[in-house]
Amino acid sequence: MAMADSNGTLPPLEGAEGWFALAPPADIAELGELLAQLRAARHTVRGFVDRAALFAAWFELPSPLLVLELARQRVSISVAARGAESAALHRHVSLPGGERALTAAWLELARATLVQQTRFDPLHDHRHEARLRAELPRLAAEAGLQGQASLRIEAATGALPLTLTRDQFAAAAAPVLQPLGSALQALSAANGTGTLLVPAAMLEIPGIEAAIASARFARLQRFEAGLAARALRLLPIDAAAPTGAVPYRTQLPLLSEAPPADALAPLQLRGAQPDVMATHVVYRGRAVPLTAAGIVLGRDVREAASLQLPEGVAGLSRRHCTLLREDGRSQIIDHSSHGSWLDGVRVRGRALLPAGSTLKLGDPGVELQLVALGG
Repeated sequence: MAMADSNGTLPPLEGAEGWFALAPPADIAELGELLAQLRAARHTVRGFVDRAALFAAWFELPSPLLVLELARQRVSISVAARGAESAALHRHVSLPGGERALTAAWLELARATLVQQTRFDPLHDHRHEARLRAELPRLAAEAGLQGQASLRIEAATGALPLTLTRDQFAAAAAPVLQPLGSALQALSAANGTGTLLVPAAMLEIPGIEAAIASARFARLQRFEAGLAARALRLLPIDAAAPTGAVPYRTQLPLLSEAPPADALAPLQLRGAQPDVMATHVVYRGRAVPLTAAGIVLGRDVREAASLQLPEGVAGLSRRHCTLLREDGRSQIIDHSSHGSWLDGVRVRGRALLPAGSTLKLGDPGVELQLVALGG
């Protein structure tokens, strides 16, 4: 049984036999509200389990296992690891945004497009606004698949056509998706040998594939709604809630029954190319090798291995970042207050460095090219 939140504040969840799987709630109050709603709907609640820990307990995949979740008001990334006898949630990242922010961005896109083309503002009429809110997720998914999508708005002057492209939806969603891309970059740099699981429904968002691709995870898998409910039915009986208590479990015993072959599918991102890690950074015509010891970049760096950046350029910190290469993986560690961007996505702590990418330090700052040189 899959369930969505009823008031726009609760996370989506799936349930089976009294157990409900979900991403970590924002706080204990949210979990209490969810419990109250389930009981009001006459559901028997034996307990809650973390969805990422549940998947890690079921799938024997390279650890850690990272799971994306899209809720009404946030996007979350849960990191779980599988041990010899159990799996557990290790970390959770919650980002503002979610379905509500995406719909708001797309609503403004639709309004601006109609005003520009017809001078009709659909937000002046609650009926038109309500219809647009209801239709925009479908239009976005259709545009993501076919390149564009259309809708006719019935105004007093007649039917007005609204056509929006995949690129328009992606550009409007960028402010919501860029923090996700930054968070995934940081997690990939720290956990790049693990596996990222992405709900199939999230892949309908134009621009989401670029945000995922920017993180350069080695293994990507997609899953359909209802997968957690299938796993919950295998939860051992000794994991039942104690009498009178409703637990939220973030550590679970490994499930004895292997998942079916169709439970996950490899995720092939549109236009994604195999990554080759950078071996050098190019600055002022000179290719500087990346090493395991690291090279520090900034306006005033004192380390032996360093790359001095010019004074007087706005957006550069005195000790801006470190670039390093170890075990065939190259990455940036950002130290700055002004920020670093990899291919237009802001680095959140650290990120992997594929060859062919552009690294922008500060704003306006400086740009450096990342290359792979043989030998």
